Amino acid sequence: MPTQRRIPRTIAALLVAGALTVACGAAAQNAPSKVVAALSSDIATLDPTIYHAIISFHARLNIFDALTDIGPDSSVVPRLATKWEKSGDAKQWIFTIRTDAKFHNGDPVTIDDVIFSYQKIMDDEKSPTRVYVNNIQSIDRISDTQLRFNLKTPFAPFDRNATLIAVIPKRAYTEMGADAFGRKAIGSGPYRVVNWIKDDRLELEAFDGWWGGNPSIKQVVLRPVPSESARSAALLSGEVDIVPALPPALMQTLSNRPGVKVKVNDGYKVVYLGFNPADPALKDIRMRQAVDAAIDRNAIGQQLLRGMGLPIGQILAKVTFGHDDKRPPTKYDPERAKQLVKESGYNGEPITFQYPNDFIASADAVASAVAGYLKAAGVNVKLEGMEYNSFYALWSGKKLGGMHMFVFGPSLLDGDVPIFSIFATKGNRGYMFDPKVDQLAEDQRSESDPKKRAEIMAQLWRETDRYQPFAYLFNERQAVGLRDGVEWEAPPEGYIRFWQVTRTTAR
Repeated sequence: MPTQRRIPRTIAALLVAGALTVACGAAAQNAPSKVVAALSSDIATLDPTIYHAIISFHARLNIFDALTDIGPDSSVVPRLATKWEKSGDAKQWIFTIRTDAKFHNGDPVTIDDVIFSYQKIMDDEKSPTRVYVNNIQSIDRISDTQLRFNLKTPFAPFDRNATLIAVIPKRAYTEMGADAFGRKAIGSGPYRVVNWIKDDRLELEAFDGWWGGNPSIKQVVLRPVPSESARSAALLSGEVDIVPALPPALMQTLSNRPGVKVKVNDGYKVVYLGFNPADPALKDIRMRQAVDAAIDRNAIGQQLLRGMGLPIGQILAKVTFGHDDKRPPTKYDPERAKQLVKESGYNGEPITFQYPNDFIASADAVASAVAGYLKAAGVNVKLEGMEYNSFYALWSGKKLGGMHMFVFGPSLLDGDVPIFSIFATKGNRGYMFDPKVDQLAEDQRSESDPKKRAEIMAQLWRETDRYQPFAYLFNERQAVGLRDGVEWEAPPEGYIRFWQVTRTTAR
């Protein structure tokens, strides 16, 4: 049975000191109710049915509701759904939705809106979000408040998966059309879209009709600031209040400056190298193993990243279900790397190395360091850093070259997400697959016992070692920058739920 705790209502807005002595109108104008956050890039569209990039979650979680959400302790908590139950074989799931939710245009949220949201994604073969609903066989409308998902195969973490599907209004989406909705989306979340100027800012304001209460932060601005140094400078100057991902190189500087504070927490993202064996240089597994052995992860994590990169030997961070404590990081062995390169028959031809330079902390520096280690082992790579949205389009479309560096962090905090995104044949973003891995992927989905399910996942990771589809580098720790007077406890996945933010000083 699911956790039946309600999402806590947000804390009421704090009064500015002395506000009681001024007129009510002035008090309202001076209330500390606006927050500006700087992100590494803008999003491509506000339509959650056709765009699912990680960077979009800061907006999506605030504009839209899903059936469920992930709580601070990583458990599944109700959101639009008030309760849910599954059949013994985890193939049927019944959700009951709340009756007090409405969209930003005033329309009530209905069972038909939920079904429409899921069905639209299920019918769209080009949607990157479709991978999260491709196990749904059909959806039954039981009543005005209940629906049943009939799955093709058992799926134990379906309630977690439901956090990824935003519910959109059927009537408004149909009338507006995809393009208009993508520019000024309508959701049922705590914040509504006021204005979006591409590559400049996304402005949101608190939605008074949100079922969860009135957020203390009334105005939110999301600003895309690609440069790491520019984001930090904006925080120091007071132009922004929150930087959810601070670069390690600037952490110490910011920690010693007045007006700001830095919080460090465990993160859920793992930075890794992916291989496309269509490149002749990477077809031989010994070459992929050579790349894995050539990299000094400790030096990158401790020296280059100032302790903010924890060497890792798998795709899952410790905060994610399915992490195997028995899998150590690959040992740095430059001599073995050189020998494997020689055995592979590699002739020195340049290998394309693509990566998003505005999404991974110190991405250019990390990519250069990796290239340096590979050069020492006799491997030549051609670095191609690019803006996140450009990289994401190549990644999701399986159009990357020989080698790439990316980061994976399942916001569900469950290993099923990467398994069916980049490991299993059903996933549409990997380059190497194996029948045994496919079977284990299905087995873990049907296992309700958490301990047994974790054991199946551990076996799956071991099977992938036979063909080395990836080289795992490090687990990113989270460094969050906040202006004094702004309070926010970053969850493991690092997404800002602005209704959980408070501030005591006005901008």
